[in-house]
Amino acid sequence: MDASPQRAPQSTIDIEQHVRQLNDDWVKAMMRSDGPTLDRIMSDDFFFTYPLEGDDKTQFISDVTSGNLKIEHISREQVSVRVFGNTAVLTARDSATWLYNGRELAGQYKIISVFTEREGVWQLCAIQACPMQP
Repeated sequence: MDASPQRAPQSTIDIEQHVRQLNDDWVKAMMRSDGPTLDRIMSDDFFFTYPLEGDDKTQFISDVTSGNLKIEHISREQVSVRVFGNTAVLTARDSATWLYNGRELAGQYKIISVFTEREGVWQLCAIQACPMQP
């Protein structure tokens, strides 16, 4: 993966495709514990809200790279992207098994991710993962 930021795409279709690719790259980077790729994709003011707690960028990357947060399995489906100017909202449904400090979390989650374009670069700013009832 290229560690340098990419210039922002211009058309709505290009933005949607770019955001989908950033999302795929982010999931793969989590699975590989790839801190530099996570750092590139996530904005400095990133925040992740999920069932146990919330993490900022530094804490999230630390948890992933240290092994405190591991993904055993993730399948992301029903991905949809809507673009609102320099903001894009990605929604998806995850089937996932996570290990967080040795505790297993497994189930279905509704995901909402917010991406913004700043100074010509699209980055992931926020994610919320909500458990879905079986």
